[in-house]
Amino acid sequence: MRKEQEDTPPSSINGDEIGSVDDEGIYYEEMEEINLDDEDMDGIDYQEDMEMEKPEDHAIMVFDKHNGSIFCCDLHPSGKLAITGGEDDKAYVWSVETGDVVMDCTGHKDSVIFVGFSFDGAFVASVDMCGLIKVWKCNLEGSQQETWPVVFEYEADDLSWGLWHFGARVLICGAVTGDIFIFKIPSGDTKVLQGHNIKTECGKMFHDGVRLAAGYEDGTVKIWDLKTCTMLQQVPAAIHQIRVTDIDTHPENSLVASIGTDGKIVLTTSNNGKVVGQLQTEIDLEVVAFSPDPQLEFLALGTLNGSVTVWDTARQMIRHHCAKSSDDVAAGVTKMIWVDDQLVTGCLDGSVRVYDARSGSRSLTLTGHWSEILDLSYNPKEKLILTTSDDGTARIFKYAVKTEND
Repeated sequence: MRKEQEDTPPSSINGDEIGSVDDEGIYYEEMEEINLDDEDMDGIDYQEDMEMEKPEDHAIMVFDKHNGSIFCCDLHPSGKLAITGGEDDKAYVWSVETGDVVMDCTGHKDSVIFVGFSFDGAFVASVDMCGLIKVWKCNLEGSQQETWPVVFEYEADDLSWGLWHFGARVLICGAVTGDIFIFKIPSGDTKVLQGHNIKTECGKMFHDGVRLAAGYEDGTVKIWDLKTCTMLQQVPAAIHQIRVTDIDTHPENSLVASIGTDGKIVLTTSNNGKVVGQLQTEIDLEVVAFSPDPQLEFLALGTLNGSVTVWDTARQMIRHHCAKSSDDVAAGVTKMIWVDDQLVTGCLDGSVRVYDARSGSRSLTLTGHWSEILDLSYNPKEKLILTTSDDGTARIFKYAVKTEND
C-alpha cells in the first residue's frame, strides 16, 4: 500500500445498455507522581483486557483473512458469496456459509476502496485508491481453486469511489481529479464525465437509470446524463461552501439531497437544479438516505456524533429523533441503508443499530465488532447483513425484517 496517501478511506433491461473535559478542578501540585518502570508494565496483560472488552458476538460468520482495516464489501445477489476489500491491498471473494476464500482478487498495489457484484451477479469488480480497476467473470459452478477470468482491467487516476449501475452491466468510478469514468462491462467501452479539477467525493444513480448525481470537495453538486455525458444541472459551491460528504436521490427522481460536515442539508430539484431547501442540522453529518418507498416521504440522516433523525421530506421537518448525540448510549454513524421501513446503521462503536422509521424506536442491536464499522451491505434473498470494520474482520448477521403482521 502506498504510504504517502493521506486520505485513506473512509471518514450503493438490457444487461449491456443503460435504460430508463473541564480540568479547572484538578490541582496538579497535589497529585502524587506515579512512576511505572518496565517491570510494572510487564504485569499488565493488554491482550487479556482487550478480550474482556469485546462485545457479545451475534454474527453467524466471521471472516478474518485481511491484514488491517476492511474498507468495503458487497453480497452476491444469490446471498451465497461475499466480497471484501481493505488497506492490505487485498480483495477476497468468500463463501458466506463456510468463510472459505473462493477467489483472491490479485493485482492491487494500494488500498481497495470499492468492491461489488453487478446487478445480475455475472461480474465482480475491485477498485483501489491508485486507480486500478479490475473486473472478473463470476464462476459460480467451478472449483474453488479455479481462478476466475479477468474480463476488464483499467488504470485511471487516483480514485475516491465506485458503484455499479443497479440495472445494467455498467461500472462507475469517481476520481480525485474530478473526472467520473463510466465503463460498459465486459466490452470495456469507456466514457468520461469531465470534472473541474476538484475531487469528486460521492455519487448516486437516479432511479430512472440514466442520470447520476455527484458531490465534490468544493461543495459543488452536479447532475449528469450518462448517455450523452452532459451536465444537466449544477448547484454552485457557494451553497454548501464545504465538502459534500454524501448524496442521495429521491425514489421518484424529483429531488437530490446533499450534505456537508457543517450540518447543512441541501435539497435540489433534479429537473431544473433549483435549491428548494437548506436545512441546518447537527454538525458532523456523515450519511443521508431517502426511504426507498416514495409513499413514506422519509429522509434519514446520521452524524458522527451519534444523532440519527428521520425527516418528513415534504414538510422539511424532523419526524423522529431515533438517537440523540446527547444520549449516554449514542454511537456515531458511519454507514446507513434502508431495508423496507427499517433504518440499518453501522456505528463507530462497532454495533449495527436498526430503527423503525415509522415509530423512531430502536428495534434491534447487533454486536460483534470491537471497532468502527466501515461498510455494510444487505441481501434480501437470504436476509443477511454483511459488515466490515476497522478491527480487520468482516461479519455476517442474520436479519429478518419485521413486517406489520409480526
